[in-house]
Amino acid sequence: MTTTQTPDLMAIKGRQQKAWSAGDYGKVGVTLLMMAELVAEAADLHPGERVLDVACGNGNTVLAAARRFCEVVGIDYVPMLLDEGRQRARAEGLPVDFQEGDAEAVSFPDASFDVVLSTIGVIFAPDQEKAAGELMRVCKPGGRSRWPTGCPTATSETCSGPWANTCRRPLA
Repeated sequence: MTTTQTPDLMAIKGRQQKAWSAGDYGKVGVTLLMMAELVAEAADLHPGERVLDVACGNGNTVLAAARRFCEVVGIDYVPMLLDEGRQRARAEGLPVDFQEGDAEAVSFPDASFDVVLSTIGVIFAPDQEKAAGELMRVCKPGGRSRWPTGCPTATSETCSGPWANTCRRPLA
């Protein structure tokens, strides 16, 4: 009889957080500017919409949403990257609310946002199903969600496609 070991997801997350804090991610992150703009375009953002960027890093996508006159919040669990994002937002004169947060435990009430985005960061969440559930939970019913890397899990019932997710929840 073999025993299956369950990975320690908190330990994985802790190691990831240290790794993202260790180098100069900002230099790598700016290479993803075009992808962030494409995500913002695919989301069909409208002025005044409340937008959440999950695992926002140094702010590429959240800044793209702010440039489209949305009310934006970016969350990430790496304080250094959030500081870089704040500096970039100040330099462009964009109102962005950067907050420390976790893709697997988003600290906003249900249905708080018209649009929920994550360019790449959410794919690093150790518990993919939990992260997908959190992104959909904070999205208003009928809202939009864009994750260009596709649905975190192929079997998730909350996703309709990598660029065309519509937020919906099963009926109780």
